Amino acid sequence: MSRFRHIKPDLAAAPEVPAEDGYGFEHYQRLADEALHRGAYERALRYYGRALEQDRTQPAGWLGQVEALLRMGQPEEAATWMEQAAAIIGEVPTLLALRAVAAARSGALDDARAWSDRALRQGPDVPAVWLSRAEVLYGAKSTKMARANLNKAHERGAGPQTALRCGEVALEANDLAGARPWLERAARDEPDNPVTALRMGVYWARAGDTQRARVELERALELEPRMQSARLALDDLNARRGLWHHLKAAFQSWRLS
Repeated sequence: MSRFRHIKPDLAAAPEVPAEDGYGFEHYQRLADEALHRGAYERALRYYGRALEQDRTQPAGWLGQVEALLRMGQPEEAATWMEQAAAIIGEVPTLLALRAVAAARSGALDDARAWSDRALRQGPDVPAVWLSRAEVLYGAKSTKMARANLNKAHERGAGPQTALRCGEVALEANDLAGARPWLERAARDEPDNPVTALRMGVYWARAGDTQRARVELERALELEPRMQSARLALDDLNARRGLWHHLKAAFQSWRLS
């Protein structure tokens, strides 16, 4: 099942997380959350791992680890971590929601809906629960209902990060009309977020506006120079531009012959 083409995280080798003696769970969790927020997912994984070494009973460490893996396009590996998490922290609503997302991205829509139903029963006020429901509904081609669930997610956790996630879910489903207002809201509320710039770049590329796409992707790299996914997207734009110029030249040559 195809997912976020060119929206995947930086898969280039990230620097090793240095050893920091004397720090506890909160320290590493904060660093991990910051890395996740900026799209440095491999680095986030390392910090979440350090956090869990300090305290394996904290749900936030497990949930962050799974979220990073899902954003890296690795639903199967995420599912393995979710099994371990459930054995330690139980089936908290956000974990159930992430299970629904992993199942949906693996193409198991019946399982995804079942996990989503359980998440809704346990956490009707959790934004992640409604985001996962929207993704399941997009997978079932229920665009109108999916958009309604994105609204419910934002109602329960208004802010730029929830708006960005709403835009990502819609963009992942190639619902460009549904994605644009969310991405614009996220960019307006948090203009210096490199992930938002990356998503806007992908949006414009899919919408056929390569000039705007290039501007956003270059801005993403200015904000986060190590973001390999933005660089890959730029390379793709340049390749398509080169192919177009080649075809145009060939057509003109054919007309003159």
